[in-house]
Amino acid sequence: MTLLQSNQPEVLVIRPIEPRDNAVVKSLVVATLEEFGCVGPGFASSDPELEDLYSVYHVPEGETPDRAYWVIYDRVGDRVLGGGGFSRLKCTTVDEGICELQKVYFSPELRGKGFGGKLLLRCIEEAKQAGYREMYLETMPQMASAVGMYEKFGFRMLPTYKGDTGHRSCTVFMSRLL
Repeated sequence: MTLLQSNQPEVLVIRPIEPRDNAVVKSLVVATLEEFGCVGPGFASSDPELEDLYSVYHVPEGETPDRAYWVIYDRVGDRVLGGGGFSRLKCTTVDEGICELQKVYFSPELRGKGFGGKLLLRCIEEAKQAGYREMYLETMPQMASAVGMYEKFGFRMLPTYKGDTGHRSCTVFMSRLL
C-alpha cells in the first residue's frame, strides 16, 4: 500500500509555502508543463518568480493579505507533492477586484485524489476574504482534467485573456465570480 492509499488524512496537509519549498515547487511546475508539452516562453515555467515563490507570496506581519500560496505536504515522506495560490491579476487595479489563480500543479501520484479541489476551495475562500470579487486563470486544453475541475468549481470559459500574466502561450482563459 502506498502512502496516498493509506487513508490517513493527517499524512498529507495543506500548509503555507516555506522558503525550503522554493526549489521543489519550481521543479514541479517545470516538470508538469513539460509533461503536457507546454515548454518555452509564454508558460509559467519561464516566470522569474519561480526562483523564490515564498518571497512573492509572503505577506509581512501587519500587512493586509492579498496573496497566498500553499503546498500539499507529505509529512511522512517530508516532501511537497503539489501547490497553488492566488494574487492580484497583473495590470489590473485594486478596485477591479480580480485575482489570478496561480501555479496550481500536482505530482502525478497526487492527481485524482481530491486535493486539487481542496486547494482550489482554499484559494477561493481566502481570495474572497482578501476582498477579491473575481478569480481568473489561464491554462491549456491538454490539461483537460484541470479544466474539468475548474468548470466543476464554477469557472467559465472566456473568449480572450485578462490582465497581463505573461503567459501568452496559454490558450484557455477562465473566470468565476467570488
